[in-house]
Parts: sequence; structure tokens; C-alpha cells
Amino acid sequence: MSTPLISVVMPVHNAAPFVGEAIRSVLAQTVSDFEFILVDDASSDDSPRIIAEFHDSRLLCRRSEVPLNAAGARNLALGDARGEFLAFLDADDLARPDRFEIQLKALRSQPETVAVGSLVESIDEGGHVCGRGFVKELPPEEIAPMLLFENCLALSSVMARRAALPPFRPEFAPAEDYDVWARLAAGSNLSIIPLPLTSYRTHAAGVSAREPERMRTAVAAIQAAQLARLAVEPSPIYAQIAAWPLHPTMDQLVAAERWLCHLGEANDRAAIYPSAVFQRVLAKRWFSICLDCWPLGWPVWHVFYRSRLAAPTALKSFQLFRRLGPRIFRR
Repeated sequence: MSTPLISVVMPVHNAAPFVGEAIRSVLAQTVSDFEFILVDDASSDDSPRIIAEFHDSRLLCRRSEVPLNAAGARNLALGDARGEFLAFLDADDLARPDRFEIQLKALRSQPETVAVGSLVESIDEGGHVCGRGFVKELPPEEIAPMLLFENCLALSSVMARRAALPPFRPEFAPAEDYDVWARLAAGSNLSIIPLPLTSYRTHAAGVSAREPERMRTAVAAIQAAQLARLAVEPSPIYAQIAAWPLHPTMDQLVAAERWLCHLGEANDRAAIYPSAVFQRVLAKRWFSICLDCWPLGWPVWHVFYRSRLAAPTALKSFQLFRRLGPRIFRR
């Protein structure tokens, strides 16, 4: 049996409404040299029957009678994987037909890069596009510092070198992928292709909607581990910076600016991230926070420009004025 180029990993747990379409999106790839490892994670719905309807020599299905959660199911698949590259897709998401082709080209042209993701489009339960997904365009050097604040890679969009990928740690579920990226980024290069190669489905049965408290706890632990490299302790304002509140106060805005400056100073001491890159990421986060403070009106303008994080440009001034303007003139 020849060794496949790519091992595609898909955990499946009670995904009957979506798994057939997800499987078809993989089998339709323009690159055909892959093995497709599905792990049925103790499904109790029609998922096993739907999977059994597919007859393709590249497809290998494993079943666990005991629930493993997605991290454990992926690790089971990784134990069988033989490909040089790994591609991930969740059972409720979809891959564009040329996704593997584009990502293989990127990894082959960037031997120093160990994993490459992409932009994603957001789809609803019926498969209708409902907006841009959460992944943003980022230069590769900004991914590691951005992971301090958020998971900026969608697992269903990622292709990685198998030899470089560590196991998923179930104790960080349901944010186990965020944990992997944070560990990888500490010593390796990651990149994001600025094309939406995956459709990311949001629905009521999704893990983020089902387990919000577990998600918050896992994310906090992952971020605390990254802060520890800077010798910085987490604080309440850090959690707010990572997920800025819908109704901020001026006190929160001022505290956020101080905390971001504190992170910059900590990085200057610890030299974990390149200084210029880290300052650029902090400046972007500061600008984004100020934009989201538009209900506070004109004082935000002064606080933004007073900060050494401001890095003002004509475009930023225009965007900030356009966001704050209605509040300014209303007063």
C-alpha cells in the first residue's frame, strides 16, 4: 500500500445533518492523494449509517464506543495517520475543492512553516453564507503574539506537517486546537492564506454554544500559559481585552491601555516576541478596542491619541472619526 501524501482527520459525533456534505467536500478535492480518517466518537444518531454509504478506498472509519471528545478522537486518528501532511475538517464544516491544492503549494514553498490555515466563511445550519468567519488576515510574524488574545486559526482550515504537530490535550477541550497553536507558535512558524478555503458552520449544537463555561475556562488557562512566558499574571482587564465588552466604560478603556503597555514592557524584558512586531500587534488591539468604545463618544478620541500605543495614520483617524462622529455631534 502506497503512503498517502495527506492524512485528512475528521471526528464525528452525532453530526448526521451535516457529515455527508462534509465528507463529499473532502472527496471532491482537486488533490486526490490522501487518506481520509473518520473517527465516529460514540455517535447515537444516523452518523454511522451515513458514513457507511460512502464507498471510497481512501476512507478509513474508526469507531469508539466510549465518548472521547473531539481531542481524543483526533488523537486516535493521528495514531493511524501516515501522510506527510495533516488536514483537519470538522464534521459540520466544508472544504473548498481546491483547499488542499492551495495549502500544499504554500507549505512546499515555505519549508520553515509548520502549519497553514486560511480565512473562513461563516455558514448557518442550512449551509447559507452568513458572513465572514472569525479568522482575520495576519502576516505570519503576528500570529504568535495575536494568540495571546484570541484563537486566530480555525482548525477546520488548517493543514500541518505531521512530524511537527503535537497531540491534542483533552484537558483543554473544547479549546484544544487553540492550545496546539499556542504551543506550536512558541517555536515554529504558522501562516494564514488570505482566501476563504473553508466554510465554518455555526449552529445551536456547536460546541461553543453547548459548553460556553468550559470554553471560557479552557481559553483562560491557555492564555495564562502564554502570559507566563512573559512573567505576567492574568488580570480581569486582560480577559476583557481578549473579549471586549459590549458596553465598556471609560475606566475599562483606561485600564486596557495600561495593561497593553504593561505587556509591551514585559516583552521588552523577556524578549519572547520581536519588539517591533509585538508593538504593532498591541497597537492594532488598542485601535480595535477604541473603535469598539464608540458609545463613549468624544473622550475616546483623546484617550486613543494620548496613548503611546496609538500609531496614528490618516486611515485610522478617518475610521475613528466615522465611528465616533455621530456621538460627538449628537452631544
